[in-house]
Amino acid sequence: MTPETTFPPIQQRLMEFIRQRFKPGYNHYNVRKLIGDATSRQYYRYVTDSGGTLILAAYPEPFDPNHFTYKQIYDLLQEIEIPVPEIVELNGELGIVLQEDLGDESLQKTLIKTVEKQKIRLLESAIDHIITIQEKGTVHVKPEYDAFSLAFDEEKLNWEFSFFHRQYIHNYKKLANVDDDLLFEEYNRVSSELANYSRVLTHRDFHVRNMMMKKGILYVIDFQDARWGPPSYDVVSLLKDSIELDPHTVDELLGYYLEKIRRRDFAQSEGFALDDKGFARQFNLMCIQRLLKALGTYAYQIIVRENFIYEQYMAGSLHRAQMALEAVPEFPAIRALVDSELAK
Repeated sequence: MTPETTFPPIQQRLMEFIRQRFKPGYNHYNVRKLIGDATSRQYYRYVTDSGGTLILAAYPEPFDPNHFTYKQIYDLLQEIEIPVPEIVELNGELGIVLQEDLGDESLQKTLIKTVEKQKIRLLESAIDHIITIQEKGTVHVKPEYDAFSLAFDEEKLNWEFSFFHRQYIHNYKKLANVDDDLLFEEYNRVSSELANYSRVLTHRDFHVRNMMMKKGILYVIDFQDARWGPPSYDVVSLLKDSIELDPHTVDELLGYYLEKIRRRDFAQSEGFALDDKGFARQFNLMCIQRLLKALGTYAYQIIVRENFIYEQYMAGSLHRAQMALEAVPEFPAIRALVDSELAK
């Protein structure tokens, strides 16, 4: 495809793929768009003539199946035995991934209707997946994979803070009485400290909406943005991104993670900060960074893409960021900003 060529719209490519792949007869199309997260991809469920269902992920641009980040991490997670939806077919020319349908039961939905003891067990299972990715994924990720050359280094972490500052503070809330210089000085200090921790392979978006329950098995989805990051990164995403857990439950689950990770030889050899106090600080700093970045994403979705559904996530993110800032009090400008937003 030449630079002058216009890539056809997603739905046009989707229907072309269905015609090629399934050859449906007259009036036998059954395809429905699904609501996705903040992504440029679009997802559809296709019902086959036999009544089975498959998911079609439509990408905004064509891709090379032989150098495709999603397929790279898919292969890696399969190798280390993390359950992922099976890829049925890749069509790079049309920008379509046909894959197994895991249904609609996300871990988030399951947790809402689950008793406390079972909720803890499910979250522990998710933590087990994180530990496997950290231990085995870190070793098996190949140098030629895109993830191998990507990291939450100081530049990336600061870029995400800047994204929050621009999209949430200025574009969405239009806050006038903000000391930009003071805030950026504190952003830089958070990023610098986080960037100096040992790094492991991270999923990048390991929250409860990105895990699906099917036949009692916990599957992982949306893993294409994997990269190196602090050991706390995916733990923060799981326990703080899209869920409101009481502090006692968070402490219990952090204890579970630390107890299991301490048994791993790789954690010792990589010099993880595994004492409770040190890891708690890393966890809280990572909470501040990730939750503010999420607020920037929500603001962008509202202002630029008019996806107002993301407003529902803002108050919870601010509240959880506030709790983390209470635990690491040396960032008063960020704390004052968050406190002020919650007081409105």
